[in-house]
Amino acid sequence: MAVAVDNPGISGGPSLNINPSNDPACTALSNALPGKVSLPSSNEYGVSLQSYFSLQEAEITPYCVVSPRNAQDVSAAIKILAAPNSTTKFAIRGGGHTVWKGSANIEDGITIDMRAINEVEVSDDKTVTAVGAGALWRDVYTILDAQGLATSGGRAAQVGVGGLTTGGGLSFFSARFGFVCDNVVSFDIILASGDLVSANESSNPDLWVALRGGSNNFGVVTRFHLRTFPQAPFYGGQVFYQIDTAPEQIAAFAEFAGADDFDENASLITSFSYTEQGGAIQNSIKYTSAETNTKPAVFQPFFRIGNQLGQTMRVSNVTDFTTEQGKFSPDGFRQLYRTTTIKNNRPFLDRVYTLWNLTAPTILPIPGIQWALSIQPIPAKITSRSASLGGNSLGLDPAEGPLVNCLLTGTWNEAKDDKLAQDTAVKLFDDIEKEARYQNKPSLFNRYKYLNYADGTQDVISGYGTNSKNRLRKVSRKYDPRGVFQRQVTGGFKLFSPQELVEAAIATS
Repeated sequence: MAVAVDNPGISGGPSLNINPSNDPACTALSNALPGKVSLPSSNEYGVSLQSYFSLQEAEITPYCVVSPRNAQDVSAAIKILAAPNSTTKFAIRGGGHTVWKGSANIEDGITIDMRAINEVEVSDDKTVTAVGAGALWRDVYTILDAQGLATSGGRAAQVGVGGLTTGGGLSFFSARFGFVCDNVVSFDIILASGDLVSANESSNPDLWVALRGGSNNFGVVTRFHLRTFPQAPFYGGQVFYQIDTAPEQIAAFAEFAGADDFDENASLITSFSYTEQGGAIQNSIKYTSAETNTKPAVFQPFFRIGNQLGQTMRVSNVTDFTTEQGKFSPDGFRQLYRTTTIKNNRPFLDRVYTLWNLTAPTILPIPGIQWALSIQPIPAKITSRSASLGGNSLGLDPAEGPLVNCLLTGTWNEAKDDKLAQDTAVKLFDDIEKEARYQNKPSLFNRYKYLNYADGTQDVISGYGTNSKNRLRKVSRKYDPRGVFQRQVTGGFKLFSPQELVEAAIATS
């Protein structure tokens, strides 16, 4: 989400000085899946690690990497890893775009790399697209654009389908069709038993809803069946401004986000960014109605703001727009995300910007730093779509009014600066949330934390609310009664605390 700048590349990825694994689970997997298990001494192992978005993930060295080619391979792997007496820890990765260390890779364990399961198949009636869990959104859009179709999906081409979709997912089309997860008509998933089941409105409907935001807590999704719709090229791009236009940007944003009749074709991300070269502001603007090929009225307040540094506005397709968006987030750096949600309120948005701006003297001396605050609307037009589409697990109520997602992204070069970046981010968001809760009457705080932007230290599942959390736990106990995906899959955002898992084990022993 950061403003585009030139970055010094970090080539070659992590240095791998690892002895070949003698882990018995790796041996069993190699026997069951010949040619599909990579040991640390192999080139395939290094390629898998170097394909992660963040260096923090790429530095982790699992015992071995399993690369299934289909659902049957995944089933075979899970039957070994989740055998009744197994305690082997494992990770599941799709596109590998989650940034925090251990989110989709594992030290002293085994990583399942789903990237080879990347098929994209459009149904004969062109209403549903089946997508392998290891696909990237660029794989999906390339095929759909060629047929005049689209689906509600990620906004950066290199992001993986699996993680974004099971985490909720925001798209250019969210005001028209809801969250990305709301548009999954069916999931194919391998359970802890190794069984392949479908989860949809008529088969395992409780699991279907749980997977819409419940992440990796229930099994390994191998295929998503996504609602698909006709889509012609549309108007969009980026507009860049000088950093001193921030007050005007925030005023325009608050008016846009708080509109009583939010324009369902409009998509906006406003980003404020500092780098070693200085500051800038970027508006990522999309208007998905094919009937408009010039500046839409809803975005005129932004176009009227002066001190523009440049723009890329044009009529194009989803592949092009998501490729452009992805270029602002290159691989091969140390990365940080942190998020929160507040109610739309112009004075408090000004305050959020001020708090972020106050971190600049601390953070800017870090070599290679990009430090960006992005805000984007979550209007009732988005949160109200879910109910008619079967529901999700995010716990958002349209009656809460227009909300704003706040995202901090940080990019830098060296591990020695990790702690400073992380500590600064934690303090900033603690300050934002405290002021939203306690210094505004009524409170401007909302408990929801968008999973795909969250740091591993944040409590995403509690942010869904007590009712949703309890339903997710119930589904977990039903489909994963031994808690394999709670105990052995350490990445992601868990439904039970470690202490609760210990107490549950004692109670059943």
